[in-house]
Amino acid sequence: MAKKENNSKKEKVPFMQYVKNFGVSFKAGAEKLQEAGAAFVWYTVALFVIMGITALAIFLGVNKGYERQVVPDLVGTNLYRAQLILQEKELYPRLQMRYSDVPGQAGQIISQSPKKGAIVKAQSRVTLVVSRGVVFDHVGNYVGTNLDALKNTLDALYAGAEIPSLTIANPIFKQDAALPGTILEQDPPEGTAITQPIELKFIVSSGPQKMKVEIPDFTGKTVTEVLAAMSQTRLTLDFTQHIASGNEVPGTVVKQVNPSNKKEVGEYAHVQLEFAMPAVTEDVEENGEVKPDQNGLNEAEATEAGLARDTTNYVHGILTTKIPEYPYAVPVKLDVIPQEGSRYGIATFNHVGGTLTIPYAVPHGSVLVLSVLEREVERTSIQ
Repeated sequence: MAKKENNSKKEKVPFMQYVKNFGVSFKAGAEKLQEAGAAFVWYTVALFVIMGITALAIFLGVNKGYERQVVPDLVGTNLYRAQLILQEKELYPRLQMRYSDVPGQAGQIISQSPKKGAIVKAQSRVTLVVSRGVVFDHVGNYVGTNLDALKNTLDALYAGAEIPSLTIANPIFKQDAALPGTILEQDPPEGTAITQPIELKFIVSSGPQKMKVEIPDFTGKTVTEVLAAMSQTRLTLDFTQHIASGNEVPGTVVKQVNPSNKKEVGEYAHVQLEFAMPAVTEDVEENGEVKPDQNGLNEAEATEAGLARDTTNYVHGILTTKIPEYPYAVPVKLDVIPQEGSRYGIATFNHVGGTLTIPYAVPHGSVLVLSVLEREVERTSIQ
């Protein structure tokens, strides 16, 4: 009896039919993929556009303050008004406080940076220098102080000022027990308000009645010895010179003339001293010839005349100049700046002003620096 075939042996189904039975279609998938790809591209483009617009908006927002602005003229306006003007211009102030030399200027802008008319970006800073007013808004009490010290203080205070608030008129001097230069009386009085420039008028002590001074004998002293003595004596020494000859010792005092041939005189009376100076120095020019000295003699002329010569490289002479006349003796100083080495002083003494003479013996090529009341007044090159 023949057996029936097993029904489990099924017929073979093609793969595409199998795929179709399960609802899978490559064609449909491809079409869907194409549709999805186009949407993705458009989505990406839209995303970049949105990002660009956002970035542009942010950029414009951030850079809104970089608009150009013209810096206004703020000098002379008060601080409050200046700040309002800058705010309207979208600018910011940077404040600096400074004392002024003009009364009534407190709180005003006295300078600015950048200057008016400058083109800057908005949100920039403008530096404003604001006046604190004058250092002094009233006249102080100057009685008992030294006139020269007060002058120096006011000069430093108002240095560079076109119109200083305080100036000093020519003082009136009178003898007094107070030290020379001490202010005895003043006008206007202490407490006077400074609303405009004021000229101070003083009565100043010229010191007590002049004392008698014994005149020492300077004959035979060298330049160095005389300069040292000048710092110890209360006399005004006037110097002359001539070329040493015969038995005269070069560089020494050979003649002295006292006032009325007295040995005792009043303070800072004039005493005349004459030096015998060397004829020439050994400073040699490039061609080998010795230079003429300050008296115009060369080595041969000096030898023929039998004149003494300086065998060092020092130059001897007398510095002659004029300084203001003072009612009392003021400090004078003479320094030397050599071509090689450091600056040093050779004379420190007091002088009443007028014609001033100082002997010197310094290295060739030095510079003499004269100071009066601790202020340099003259420089002289010694050749």
